[in-house]
Amino acid sequence: MSVVDPTGPVPEARSASFVMLLLACAAAPIFWAGQVMASYAISAYVCYPGDAPRSSAPSFLLNLLIAFDVIALAAALLGGAISLFAWREARRQQPSAQPLDLSAGRTRLLALWGLMSSLWFFFAILFNVIASLWVPLCAN
Repeated sequence: MSVVDPTGPVPEARSASFVMLLLACAAAPIFWAGQVMASYAISAYVCYPGDAPRSSAPSFLLNLLIAFDVIALAAALLGGAISLFAWREARRQQPSAQPLDLSAGRTRLLALWGLMSSLWFFFAILFNVIASLWVPLCAN
């Protein structure tokens, strides 16, 4: 005997994919962590390949680190855009709810969390970009 909910799924559950909302919430933190680990690993290996440190890094290394930075910034922006779209869609489906009313459902909560997460980690990634551009890689 199977029990089926007679009311069906909540309306906001049909508006945006749960997986897309989780991706939007996790994209910026994951790419920030990847950016930090990649820049640390690359600069540590290039600047200290053996017992003695190098005084300068190869020129392609800075381009590689900037490419990682741009990809991480783009991922944070994409996660924020997906979250903003889902938040507006949930707000459009329930116009009577207040804009920051988290009791309106799972979609609105995850979309707002994705917006905040993307915003905070966008600035964290941006600060790492500034540091990678202004601080010499292999300074003695």
